[in-house]
Amino acid sequence: MTPDEIYAPAAVAFCWRCGGAMHLGSYGGKPRRICSDCGFIHFVEPKIAVAAMVLRGDELLLVKRGVVPEKGKWSLPAGYVDPGEHPAECMVREVQEETSLAVRAQRLVECYYNPPGTGANLTLVYRAQLTGGTLSAGDDAADAGFFTLDALPPLAFASTLDIVRRARRSVARRKP
Repeated sequence: MTPDEIYAPAAVAFCWRCGGAMHLGSYGGKPRRICSDCGFIHFVEPKIAVAAMVLRGDELLLVKRGVVPEKGKWSLPAGYVDPGEHPAECMVREVQEETSLAVRAQRLVECYYNPPGTGANLTLVYRAQLTGGTLSAGDDAADAGFFTLDALPPLAFASTLDIVRRARRSVARRKP
C-alpha cells in the first residue's frame, strides 16, 4: 500500500462534518484528506483487535477461522474492539461469541503490530482464565477446541505462532 492509500484513502470523498469535497493534502508530513470547505482533516484511525490466550493444562484454546483472512486455519479467539469498549472487555466478549466459554482477563501478554492492509493494525493478546461455559463454536468461528501444544492444527497469523511459543514456555516452567 502507498502512503496515500494508508493515510488518505480516496474513498473519503466527502467531509463527514459539512459534506464538502475532500482533497489530497498534507498534514504532519503525511498525506491526508482535507475538506475544501471547512478545513477538516481526516485521520485514519488504527483498527485494534484483541485475542485470548486461554490455557487448560497443556492445551491452548483455538478457533477455526470461518472468514478471510486465513479462512480454514486456526487462531486464538479474537475480534475487533468497538469504539468506547475496553480491550479486556472486548476479549471476554469475543471468547464468549466464538466459543461460548466464559473467561476473565488476567494480564496483557503482548501487543503485535500488523502491516497496513492485513486486518487489524494492532492486536492485543490477553492471558485469560477459563471460568465457565460449554465449548461450542459460534459467530465467525467454524469450529473451536483445546489442542495440546505438541499436536496443533494448521495455524493462522504470526501472532498465533508467537503465542504458541510463549504457551509452550509457560507450560514447561510449570512442569517439575
